Amino acid sequence: MKKLLTLSAAILASSLSNAADLSTIYQQAASNDAQIAAARATREANSYNVGTARGALLPQANISYSQTEVDGESAGQDFDYDQAQLQIQASQTLFNLNAWYTYQAASSGDEAAALQLQLAEQQLLLRTAQSYFNVLRAKDNLSAAQAEEKAVKRSLEQTKQRFDVGLIAITDVHEAQAGYDLTAVNLLGQEASLDISYEALEQLTGQRFDTVSPLRDDVSLEMPQPTQVEPWVESGLAKYVGLRLAETNKDAVRLQRNATRSNHLPTVKLIGSYSDGDQFIPTAGGTVDTTSTAIGFQVSMPLLAGGSLYSQSKQAAKQYASAEYQLEGERRNMKQNIRSLFRKVKTDVLNVKARKQAIVSAESALEATQTGYKVGTRNIVEVLNAQRTLYQAQRDYANARYDYIQDLLNLKFFAGTLNEKDIQQLNGWLVQG
Repeated sequence: MKKLLTLSAAILASSLSNAADLSTIYQQAASNDAQIAAARATREANSYNVGTARGALLPQANISYSQTEVDGESAGQDFDYDQAQLQIQASQTLFNLNAWYTYQAASSGDEAAALQLQLAEQQLLLRTAQSYFNVLRAKDNLSAAQAEEKAVKRSLEQTKQRFDVGLIAITDVHEAQAGYDLTAVNLLGQEASLDISYEALEQLTGQRFDTVSPLRDDVSLEMPQPTQVEPWVESGLAKYVGLRLAETNKDAVRLQRNATRSNHLPTVKLIGSYSDGDQFIPTAGGTVDTTSTAIGFQVSMPLLAGGSLYSQSKQAAKQYASAEYQLEGERRNMKQNIRSLFRKVKTDVLNVKARKQAIVSAESALEATQTGYKVGTRNIVEVLNAQRTLYQAQRDYANARYDYIQDLLNLKFFAGTLNEKDIQQLNGWLVQG
C-alpha cells in the first residue's frame, strides 16, 4: 500500500510539473489572443486620425507642370509651338472653426481609442481568468462524476449479488441500474465540458494545454476589502474604464457637434501662387516666357446648401444627446453591477463555508445509509440518493470557490482596480509544480 501511495504521489508531482499556471497562460493570451491583437491594431489605426484632422490647419502646397504641343491656324497663319507651364500654389488657414473643432474632436477620439484598448486589456484579464478557472471547475466536476460513477457501479454490483442470493427483490436491481445509467450519462457530459473548456484556453492562447495547476485546498477566501459597498462605487466612478470611455466619447461627439455648427461660418485663408511658363503671342511670332507671383486672402462663406447644413447641425445635436444618455446609462450600470457583485462576493464567502460543511454532513449521511442498507433498514434508492447528495455537495463546493474568484475579479473590474497584480495573486493560490 505504501508503494502504491508513493507511486501516486510521483505521478501527481510529474503532472503538476508539466501543468501550466495562470500567469503562463495569461502571458500567452496577451501575445496571441486575436481580440486583443485586433484592439491594438485598431488603436494604432485610430491614432492617425489626429494627424489627418490637424492637416486642415497646417500649410497646404501643391505644384503642377504641364507640357503642351500646339498645332493650329489663325487668320491664315499657321503656328506650331510647344508650351510649358509650371505652377506652385500654397495656402494657410487663418480662420476655420470647423477644421479646429474637427481637430479637437479627433484628439478626444484618440484618447477614447486609448481607453478602448485599456478596456480590452482588462477584459483580457477577465477572459483569461474565467477560461482558466472554468477548466478547473470542469475538472472538479468531472472528478466528482467519476467518483460517483464508480460508487454507483459498485452499489449496482452489490445489489445484483444480493439479488442472486435472494436477499432483495428485482426492483432494487432495476433502481440501481437506472441510477448507474444516469451517472454514466452525466460522466459523458462532464468529459465533454472539460474538452470544451480546454478549447476556450486554446482560443485565447493559440496553443493546446493538456493540464493546468489546480487551486489549493487551503486558500482562504475572505470578504472583499473595503467591507462597505460605497467605497467600491466611488472607485468605479473615478476609475472604471468603461465610464471614462463613455465620458471621452461624449466629449468627442460634443466637439464634432460644434464642428458641424461651424459649417455656416466664414473661412479665411492666406493664399499665394507662382507660375512660370510659355505664352503664345501672335504679334511676336511665337512664345515668350512669362512669370507671375500672387498673394492675398480668400474669404468664403456658404449662403445656401439646400438645407443640408441645418440637417447636419440637428443630427449632430441629437448624436450629442444620445452620447449623454449613453454616459448616464453606463454610470447606472456600473453602480448596479458593483452593488450586485459586492453582495455576491460576500454571499460567496459564506456559501463556500456552508458547502464545505455540507460535504461533511453528506459523508456522514451516506455512511449511515450504507450501514442501514447492509442490515436491511434502508433500501438501494436511499443509498443512491445519499451518494448523489454527497457528490453534488462536492460539486457545489468546488463551484462556490470558482464563483467567488470570478465575482471578485468582476467587482474589481467595475471598480477600475483590476490589473496584472490580481493575476499574480491568483497564481499564488494555485498548487505549484
